Amino acid sequence: MKIIFLDIDGVLVTTNSLIPSDKYFGNKFDPISVRYLIDILDATDAKIVISSSWREGRTLVQLQSIFKANGIDDCIIGLTPSFNGETIRGKEIKAFLDTSRDVECFVIIDDEEKMGELEPFLVETDFRTGITEDIKNEVIRRLTMQTGLS
Repeated sequence: MKIIFLDIDGVLVTTNSLIPSDKYFGNKFDPISVRYLIDILDATDAKIVISSSWREGRTLVQLQSIFKANGIDDCIIGLTPSFNGETIRGKEIKAFLDTSRDVECFVIIDDEEKMGELEPFLVETDFRTGITEDIKNEVIRRLTMQTGLS
């Protein structure tokens, strides 16, 4: 299975989607980033594991509902464990990988660069723009060219 470890703030929630008067403030994703994420999912058949701090205090079902309300449906399969912010996100992703035997390849989409040994798998975004066309193309390239976890 192909996995995208996905952050939300700075990836799907961008400067463009932070409109305080909007009734969805906090849960509304940037429509351009959403379109590019859907393109990635369609091109790769990847599934999403949420690595964002949004997983803290929310259930998998709640996150799936937020994604569905933003036009992204049936793709989130799990959440990385949370070490209460005491570690780099890459260690939480590594812990997920250590317990999942059916991951054939993966990428990390995040605006955070602290991934430790998993840094080569990071496709870094910018909070202002989130997923751009270049990032979309890079993620698709990595997920279609990657042949293993090493």
